[in-house]
Amino acid sequence: MHSAVTVLTLVACVAICVRLLTYQRGPDTTHRVGVGLCAWLLIVCTGGQAIHIALVGAAARASPWQLGVLAVLAVLTYRARGNVARILRVN
Repeated sequence: MHSAVTVLTLVACVAICVRLLTYQRGPDTTHRVGVGLCAWLLIVCTGGQAIHIALVGAAARASPWQLGVLAVLAVLTYRARGNVARILRVN
C-alpha cells in the first residue's frame, strides 16, 4: 500500500507534467531555447518520477520535503498556465 505522501507526490508530478505538456504558446510569444529546455526537463523529471512511483509500487518512497517542493511547483505551474517563462521571470 502506498503512503499518503507517495500518492500525493504522484498526483503532483502528474499534474505538473500534464499542465506543461498541454501548454500552448500564444501568437505573440517567442520561443526561447533556455526556457524550452527547462520546460522539457521539468516534463521529463516529473513524468519520470510519476512513472517510477507507478511501476515500483509500494517500494517507491517519497519524502514529505520532496512533496512540498512539488506542491509549490504545481501551484506555480498552474498559476502561470503552464508557461515556464512566467515561472522563471523575476520582477
